Amino acid sequence: MRSNAWGRPPQNDIWGDIKVLALWIFIVGIVGYLLFPDFFHNVYDQLTSATANTEEIGEITLPTSSEVKDTTTTGDGTDTNSVYNSIYTGDSEISDGYWALFVGDNEFQQLSLSTESYAYIIRLIDGDRKGEATKILLLSANGNIHKYVVTEEVYNILLNLNMINGRSGTI
Repeated sequence: MRSNAWGRPPQNDIWGDIKVLALWIFIVGIVGYLLFPDFFHNVYDQLTSATANTEEIGEITLPTSSEVKDTTTTGDGTDTNSVYNSIYTGDSEISDGYWALFVGDNEFQQLSLSTESYAYIIRLIDGDRKGEATKILLLSANGNIHKYVVTEEVYNILLNLNMINGRSGTI
């Protein structure tokens, strides 16, 4: 055998090294569990409670196809599964162009916007940051949906734009 100037001769015994490593990991795990018995339970609680607070972050999550039944219909008879699938696959109207999505007259409204109208609404939102924001507005630019919390005044402007669009057909 060839000897090493730094210590023991190399043995190339990988299984013996793995067994020693596994033994040390087991010993450290046992000692860690004895010192901190509730550590892993608290970690699990923190991981599961963080997913329940997505509304505070401002994220918009749509249900996955497994969460939506194939025959799901709302009270007015519309099929919500087709809405979610069309958004995910890019086959919906809001995946192209500029859109404002909001609730008006107690129903969901979708307003098609030109580039200038979209820029105008963004400027309104940015200019009115000091007011008390209470209404939720979704703006879509080529399929990228952004959530804004806007003031009542900006929301009323959008409702008025929607009424003008209903009469003339274009904004």
